[in-house]
Amino acid sequence: MPATNLSDLKAAKNSLLLKPLDAAVFLAPWYTPVPSAFTDSTGKLQTLPSDFQSVGLIDKKAGVAFARAVTASPIESYGEMQPTRDDITSDITTIEFEPQQTSALNIALTTNANLAQVRADGQSGEVRFAQPAASQITYYSAIVIGKDGTDADPIYIFKVMPKVAVTKWAGEQWNPTTVLSQKLTLTAFKDDNAGYAVAHGYGGTGWKKLLAKSGILYTVSSIAVAPKTLSVATGNNSAPLTVVDQLGGILPTSAVTFSSSAAAKATVAANGVVTGVAAGSATITASYTPVGGGAALTDTCNVTVS
Repeated sequence: MPATNLSDLKAAKNSLLLKPLDAAVFLAPWYTPVPSAFTDSTGKLQTLPSDFQSVGLIDKKAGVAFARAVTASPIESYGEMQPTRDDITSDITTIEFEPQQTSALNIALTTNANLAQVRADGQSGEVRFAQPAASQITYYSAIVIGKDGTDADPIYIFKVMPKVAVTKWAGEQWNPTTVLSQKLTLTAFKDDNAGYAVAHGYGGTGWKKLLAKSGILYTVSSIAVAPKTLSVATGNNSAPLTVVDQLGGILPTSAVTFSSSAAAKATVAANGVVTGVAAGSATITASYTPVGGGAALTDTCNVTVS
C-alpha cells in the first residue's frame, strides 16, 4: 500500500462542522402527511402544509434537545469474557424544548387541554378552562428544522417524528426575570403509516456544496473537465486533468475514461495526464458512466501543442 501521513488519513473537513444557529418546531394533528421533501431542486426551503404550526420562539439556553435511550440485553456465555450476543430491546427518542409564546398551540401543549372546545368571552376577552382531570394523550406529527449558515446560503437540518406526544411537563416558574413558559418533553412513537418513529435529513443550497465531501452517495447527472483549455509543449506532460460532477465532487480517474481526438498531436493517459506529441491541437474527451448504468456522461478539454 502507498505511504501516507496522519493528516491525510484523518480526512479532517472543517466545513462539515454543523451548528444549528436557529431552529423551529412545527406540530400538526397526528396523521397529517409529512412532505416528501423540504427543499426544491435548487435547494430552497419550501412552505410546509398549513396544518403544521410553529411553536414560535424557543428558550435559547435550553435550545432543542434530542435524547435517545437504548436498552440492550447482552447474552453471556460460559468461558467467554465478553458477551457473545446482544439484542436491542428498547429504543426511545425524545425531544425537549421550552416554547416561550403564549399561543393556542402552546397552551394546549402545556395544559393538555383541548382548546377547540374553549371560547373566550367576546366582550372582555377573558378565557378560562379547566385542566383535564382524567388522563388523556394527544398525539401530534412533528417537524423540527435547524439552520446553519446564512439565509443566502443555508444548511438545513431536519428531524421528522410523525407521531409524538407530550410525556413530561417541567412546570411553570413565575418571576420577573423570565417569560411565562415551561419546558416540555415529547416522546416519539413509531407511526404505522410512515413506518418509523424518527427520520433525519439535510438540505439547502449550502448543503449542496458540502454533499460531495460528506461521503453520502448521490446520482451524478453531469460532469465537467478542468481545465477547459490546456497548452503543452511537445514532449512534455501536463498535470492530470480533473473531472468533477454537478455538485463539485471529484471523480476518481479510475472511474473515468479519457480519449484523444488526435493521438498524433496529443495523447492522454488513464490518469488524465496529457502528453504533447507534435505541434497542433487535439480534443481530450472524458467519459463517465453513472453507477447503476445509464448513458455515459462526457465533457472535453481543448489542447494546444506547441
